[in-house]
Amino acid sequence: MALSPLKESHNRKRFDCGNERINKFLKESANSAAKRNLSRTFVLEGSDETDIAGFYSLSNIEVKVPVPHRMYKKYPNPLPGVTLARMGGDKGYQGQGIAKIMVVDAMRRTLLINENMGVVGLFVDAEDDDLVTFYQNRGFIFLQREEHTSKFWMPIDSIAAFFKDRQ
Repeated sequence: MALSPLKESHNRKRFDCGNERINKFLKESANSAAKRNLSRTFVLEGSDETDIAGFYSLSNIEVKVPVPHRMYKKYPNPLPGVTLARMGGDKGYQGQGIAKIMVVDAMRRTLLINENMGVVGLFVDAEDDDLVTFYQNRGFIFLQREEHTSKFWMPIDSIAAFFKDRQ
């Protein structure tokens, strides 16, 4: 399985992760978001170069650390960061560890972005309890709970340490 930027040759029509909002983004909006420099979408290729096992999108973000959070005094506001905006795994590939592969790739790309422009880390919104557990198990730090999501952050130093430990 290879990870690459979304291409016209990727078969978006066959993709189904079980979440219509995520499916719709990949099928209808991912290309135009890239053309308008709003985000970049990366595809984990499945059985062949056109098959999409999973995908995720990254975009830049300005983040304000909540005043009560312990990291608030360490950083000025707003902060430059990268957000893992959307991620989905096709039903045919779910349960095979593809989400972990994609998150690690997003962390790697965030580290590269940091080398070129400086960011404080990778941010993500978890929309349900399973995703909260998933991100916590990968070392993301809980920031705050909002109406329908929990916000998480992986500091750039933690990302760098993750890859240093694997060299």
